[in-house]
Formats: sequence, C-alpha cells, structure tokens
Amino acid sequence: MINSKTYLKVNGGKALQGKVEINGSKNSILTLIPTMCLGNGKGTLTNITEISDIDAMRGILDEIGIQLILENNAVIINGNMVYSDLSKQYVSKIRASNLFLGVLLARFGKATVPLSGGDKIGNRPIDIHLYVFNKFGIHTEIVDGYVKCKATQFPYKGQKIFLRFPSVGATENAMLVASAADSETVIYNAAMEPEIVDMAILFNSMGVKISGAGTPVIHIKPSVKKLKRAIHEVMPDRLEVGTFLFMIAATKGSGIIKNVIPEHVISVLTILSDSGADIRIEENTISIDAANCELKPINIDALPFPGFPTDLQPFATVYALNCSGTSTIKDTIFPVRFNHLFEMNRMGMAYESVYSQVIIKGIQKISGTTMTGTDIRMCAALVMAALIAEGESKIYGLEHILRGYDNFFNKLIDLGADIAIIDEEYPEINKKTQYI
Repeated sequence: MINSKTYLKVNGGKALQGKVEINGSKNSILTLIPTMCLGNGKGTLTNITEISDIDAMRGILDEIGIQLILENNAVIINGNMVYSDLSKQYVSKIRASNLFLGVLLARFGKATVPLSGGDKIGNRPIDIHLYVFNKFGIHTEIVDGYVKCKATQFPYKGQKIFLRFPSVGATENAMLVASAADSETVIYNAAMEPEIVDMAILFNSMGVKISGAGTPVIHIKPSVKKLKRAIHEVMPDRLEVGTFLFMIAATKGSGIIKNVIPEHVISVLTILSDSGADIRIEENTISIDAANCELKPINIDALPFPGFPTDLQPFATVYALNCSGTSTIKDTIFPVRFNHLFEMNRMGMAYESVYSQVIIKGIQKISGTTMTGTDIRMCAALVMAALIAEGESKIYGLEHILRGYDNFFNKLIDLGADIAIIDEEYPEINKKTQYI
C-alpha cells in the first residue's frame, strides 16, 4: 500500500516511446455515480478507471443506503436512498461529493452535506451552487461546516437559470435538481465540458430528457415516471490523454495513444502541433512524434472548455522547459495553481510569475531532486519534470496520483520510463511492480 513514506524513484533523460491505452474519465465517473443514484433498480457504469476516489464514493453511497460494487472495470449500483444527511468521513475526501446536495434535494427536497474536500488548488467556492438552489426556492445555509438545504415547496417548479460563470459543478448540480422539478428548466451560460455531455447521455437513458448539453444552453425536461438506472459506458479520460501527450512530447519521444475522443483534446493537440510536434489523428487514436523536433514556445490561457484545461496547466509549464524562446502560461480558472513550480525550484527551474501568469524561458536544463506533490495533477507534473531532468529524482505524495489515474506507473514503464516505487520502511524489497 502506498503511504507517506513511499516514493517514486525516477532516472530522467529517457525518451518515452510506445503505446498507451486510455481509461474511462475520472471526472466523469465521479459525476455519473451520483446521477445513477436518482434511478431505481440496478445500474452499471463500464470502462471504469479504478481510482481511490471510488472508495470515497462507495462510503458516501453506503451512508445514504445505496450499494456500490466495483468489479471487472465496472461499477454496479443498486438500492434506494433512505437518508438525506451525510457525515464528514467521506465527503471531505473528494470535491465531487458536493453533487450529493443536488442528488438528495432531488430525492427528498432537503439535504445536509459537509463542505466538500478534494485537491487544494485555489479558492473553490460553492456560491454559484447555492444560487442555483435558491432559484428553485430552496433555502440554504452553511452551519458549522455543513451545507443545509430545504425546499420551500417540493416538488419545486422548473426555472430559467443564468450562471454568472460556466461552473462545471454548478451546472451538474442544476441538472440534478432540475431532474426532479415539476416542469422544464433551462440553464444559460452552462458549462460545456464533455463530462456534462456524458452526464446528459446517462440522464436521457434513465428517463430525463436533456438537450443542448455541450452548448451554453441546456434544457432539462423531468420524466413523469420514476427514473430507471441504465448501463452506460464512461467516456475516455481527456485529461489522461493530455497528460501522456505532454509527457511524450517533453521527453522528445514518440507514441500512440488509443481510446481517445480527439475533439475533447483539440486545444492540447493544437498547442503541441503549433510548437513543432508531429500529430496525427485517426478515429480514436492519436500518434505523436517529437523525437527530431525543435520545439517552439507556447502561449496558453487555461479557460473553460473548449479552452485549454486548467488540470493540464501544470504539464504545460513543465513542457515549456524544453521549448526554445519565451513561453507564457496563464490560468484564469485557478490563478494560484502553480504549487508545482515551488517544488521544481529545487531542480533549478527558472521562471517569472505575475499573479495568474508564468513566464518561462527555454531551453532549461534541470537536475533531479526530492519533491512532494500535494494534488493529483501537481504530483503527476512533478513525475513529468523528473522524466526530463538529469539524474535521479524522488517524488513523494503518490497517493494523489492514485486518486486520478489508473495503472499510471505501469503505463510509464511500458513507455520506457526508468522508474521504481520504493517504500522507505522496507528498502530491501524492490517495489518496481508492486502497487503499480
């Protein structure tokens, strides 16, 4: 088991080469599980990524009376909700737990849920979520770290809702609450992320009629019948695709990434192609070759979809180290999401930072060192930095990677990375294949 004394030993300087098979979307899974709770009967999600966040979801479902079974890369959900309150035990572990506000409101017209946890990547307020609930006539208050909600009328009436910012979580909670309204709801300035579309597809198969998902205007027509759980295949993880695209290109390698929806990563493909990497797309496969490329500087603004994802911003900053000239990376979603750079200072990385923008002059040589990641993408980006560094690095915080990536370390080994997982408590044991 990976713990605080477990680290990844990385010998840098090797180009990654080979094939990668992409798993189901982590963010989508954590949205689809709450959605499935609103149905009756047995439901199944296939193409599941076996991440530790599913364990937290299992704990949450158990508290409200629903059973979650994970087997054969599928999640099976059964049982009916009987409780409208949640404890802090599991909610504090994942950000997606705030969707159970919408789930419990849709079922009971009331909910008591602790403020959610998740990665510490900057301010993540829930004011837009509460605004959505208020529009449905739901009274909300935060007391002692708990969000308490109660509908003044249940079922509530459908609403026309304009979001001041296209928040993904607020859009998802609006869809969940709207599924139990007595009439149609329209969401304006809705988030357009692919995960929203995946959620709408599942909702439609359960009986709710949703149109416009993936556009700024979403229409939700509740079903007159009880919702029925369905079988749904989770879409590929676009963030895992982006992670490996950047890693392969940054190490001046070449590879084939399979099980991809290219339209979901068009911003990443454009940036890498414009910087000089050879990109080829064929149906659900992307080939990338940067082996003999002179990489040019990149200029990135992290924005809501279809813009460049904030979750991939840490990888872009590492990639910029191997690009000639001056690169700029700006994050308008989480302006302070640059914790990985503080750790990379130890490697000799040089950069300028002005609030939400980082300026990096390449090409820079960095040296291996010891670093610690404190969130999913930060930790994976530190691994990426270690892969392009000279010498040996040690990366701690691997438990965060397990929250967002399945089989991550074995995939890197298959691409030729010189890595091994080491447990300080048992240094005599080679952990190269254990845990990964």
